[in-house]
Amino acid sequence: MRPIVVTSAIALALLLSYAPACAEEPPKPADDPFFALFTTAGRVWVLKRVPKPGQEGGDTETTFHRFEIFAVHADHSEYGQANAVSATDTSSEDMLIVNIKFKKEDAAFRDPIGFQKGPKEKVKTAAGTFECIKWVGPEGEGVWRSTEFPGLTVKSDDRFALRELVSFDFIEGDPVAAEPKVKPKKIKPKKEDPDEHRLYTKKGRKWLYKVSTFSGPKDKRSRRFDTKQYEVTASNAEGATLEISRLSMLKEKIKGETPEVQQLKFENFADYTHPVERNKEDRTERRKCVAGLYNCTVYSFTDAEGRDGLAWYAKEWPGLMVRRTIKGTDYEQVTELTEFNE
Repeated sequence: MRPIVVTSAIALALLLSYAPACAEEPPKPADDPFFALFTTAGRVWVLKRVPKPGQEGGDTETTFHRFEIFAVHADHSEYGQANAVSATDTSSEDMLIVNIKFKKEDAAFRDPIGFQKGPKEKVKTAAGTFECIKWVGPEGEGVWRSTEFPGLTVKSDDRFALRELVSFDFIEGDPVAAEPKVKPKKIKPKKEDPDEHRLYTKKGRKWLYKVSTFSGPKDKRSRRFDTKQYEVTASNAEGATLEISRLSMLKEKIKGETPEVQQLKFENFADYTHPVERNKEDRTERRKCVAGLYNCTVYSFTDAEGRDGLAWYAKEWPGLMVRRTIKGTDYEQVTELTEFNE
């Protein structure tokens, strides 16, 4: 099922009680750190909700609210929220997508209606320590909102449940005031190299993709997960040989399967820097994936089955696809870079 897109004013109320409110160049955190939370696609954070005993809602199950930045445009960001059964559940099926405008008067950044502004507090969570402003509601409920990442709810506490941040992706360029409880390794963009063929000039270079395919109606949906390895097996001044193999769960080549072999000619190198389908350049976007942080050119296309597709190609490594999505009726496929051996 496709994600649902709604306006921020309506959707923010649904996402979380007391929630805060041609090629394009996305806003950069260095230009205005106020929007830092929303300017890197792929950023994920998770709130854990623990219901309180005896409350009139009657729920007793701990749940998790997973947030993800889906796309960054010149004037707005798309992000969404889904309920999950665990903090590590990465499913984005039926996620509600919200458009956040890069304007300080957007609903995501407004003061909570009916709440009184309190003092600044340091809030320690499993995701790290954040400087927050505590907002107090008419029934004594509290909401702690980050001052370093406007739009981020770090904690909330009311008679129904306690919500608290349990994971948060820190990205290079984020406000330095944020103090992770366990300091993570910050993801840095790769340095650019003047050789446009550099991805294919090193014999033995490998990179891996996780391919997630969902098909069928929602009540009978099948899921398939594959890992594909790309390896440069030969290279010279004229071109390179690329071997594509499907791997097992142990990341070993599957016995009996013959790898696909591609011969790349550098005289036609431009053909390898965008989708093979007829496409158009949609925007540029900084995107985090499992393999790292990349500055990408995003292309939109339609595949042979008439389904809508998007593909992200790294500017730092011409020809390196970072992400690819295809969506159609009762079908979705996501390919994401998970390892890259420079």
